Amino acid sequence: MSSVTPRPSGTRDRRSRPRSSPGSTMPGNPLAKFRKSKMHMALKDHVALLNDSLAAPTSKTVPLWINGDWHDGTSAAPMPCIDPTLGAPLVDVATAGTEEIAAAVKAAEVAQLAWWAMDGQDRARILRRIADGIRQHARALGSLDTLDAGRPIRDTVPRDTERAARIFEFFAGTTDRLRGAAVPVQPGRSNTIEYEPIGLVGAITPWNYPLTNAAGKIAPALATGNAVILKPAEESPLSALMLAWVAHQAGLPAGMLNVLNGTGASVGAELVAHPAIGKISFTGSTSVGRLIGARAGTALKSVTLELGGKTGFLVFADADLETAADALVFSAFNNAGQTCTAGSRLLVEASVADRFLALVAARIAALRIGDPLDPDTQIGPVISSRHLAEILRRLSEAEGSGLTSLDLPAHDLPDQGYFLQPTVYTGVDPANAIAQDEIFGPVLSVTTFHGDDAALAIANGTPYGLATTVWTTDLNRARRFSREAQSGIVWINTAHSLHPGSPYGGYKQSGLGVEMGQEAIQQHMRIKTIWIEDGKWVSPWAL
Repeated sequence: MSSVTPRPSGTRDRRSRPRSSPGSTMPGNPLAKFRKSKMHMALKDHVALLNDSLAAPTSKTVPLWINGDWHDGTSAAPMPCIDPTLGAPLVDVATAGTEEIAAAVKAAEVAQLAWWAMDGQDRARILRRIADGIRQHARALGSLDTLDAGRPIRDTVPRDTERAARIFEFFAGTTDRLRGAAVPVQPGRSNTIEYEPIGLVGAITPWNYPLTNAAGKIAPALATGNAVILKPAEESPLSALMLAWVAHQAGLPAGMLNVLNGTGASVGAELVAHPAIGKISFTGSTSVGRLIGARAGTALKSVTLELGGKTGFLVFADADLETAADALVFSAFNNAGQTCTAGSRLLVEASVADRFLALVAARIAALRIGDPLDPDTQIGPVISSRHLAEILRRLSEAEGSGLTSLDLPAHDLPDQGYFLQPTVYTGVDPANAIAQDEIFGPVLSVTTFHGDDAALAIANGTPYGLATTVWTTDLNRARRFSREAQSGIVWINTAHSLHPGSPYGGYKQSGLGVEMGQEAIQQHMRIKTIWIEDGKWVSPWAL
């Protein structure tokens, strides 16, 4: 059977793998020993940096970071951090209760006043030293994201760590741009505009890119004179805690960055409701974003919401199909499809659909799926057993609706952990749920089109508007799609191009506001207008 032959629905086990697979983590397998030794080294050398007492047999809990020091978190029970590669506990993590949240807020309020009073160049020097510290501890930071989030080590080091460092460097360069302006007004009066920090920023990050998501929220907030209380995802909190330690070592004053572990329903909700926190910056699902937006709106609190996406990946007949196939497979399956801008919705011109799918199928067959600590691995596990079950439920629904999947060779998956075979559904109606909803897993839907108008209508026909990718050599077409795509990001003949200076945000249900760029600076500040009467004020009633 051809590698691109459609397979009837319901005939493939998405979790199947040979029991004797060389990628298995079964006892006695060489990879199991590799995994065990690598994990031991990572825990000993990296997690220990989060708490010196971890080296002692009596301590197994990673603490909180409050006011420049480790705190055990005594007002709430710790929770396990699960290794998605083995499906087993990695380490226990302390969680914040009301007492710890109050302590973090108090420390942040005190520290923020002195931080804003500091010369901007001094703040910039500290941010640059944080970037240097990230590079110095890159292996440790990246390993933590590999351990608790399942991101392949080839991606976390150096790609994620270098991106995090560059984010801090970029925003260090903005501290001298926080200038106000003078507005020409009536003679005898002066009017100036000044920008001031909001004060305290509550940052809530997801589990898919722990380090870079944290950096993207912390750096602009610090650059603009704000203090940060960060709640990392409960599934992957470790690198955020180490980043706080790195920042402290770089000279960031105590209280300027506090890291509170816990669930969104407890710690996250309390941060959103806290009257001292003036802004919430959230990255996560659209459903949770709506809830946060509503609660923040009740308090008239500023929000930045970076939410879900369903990127349309458009391939026209005139495109470089080989390169487009490379880009699609990376876009759709990188990080096991757990990316907000994942190209999970292929729209391909009908005349080249078969040829293009053959190229895609060959590349999927060559993917290396397995232990993310193995430097050869390209795709690791999904984040949790709950998320795995949800993806499998969505696949079952898709097959129940009659969708047909490509006949792809089964990869040898590890016996343990939360691994999934890549799935490609063909002939998908644009209105089908698999093409409308964010699945957040290694799942690709394929829809063919005839003509530019149809392609544009399908591309814009979802509730989301985060990104659109277009592959074509027609410059006029590229310009049209750049103008008319209903998304905050448009990639032409490229995929997942990012830079700290380039705004990142979406339209429609993909969020409010942007991260990165000068625009992120503006969203972390308040505007103050000052009027000064040069002479004696005269009442308008006296005129």
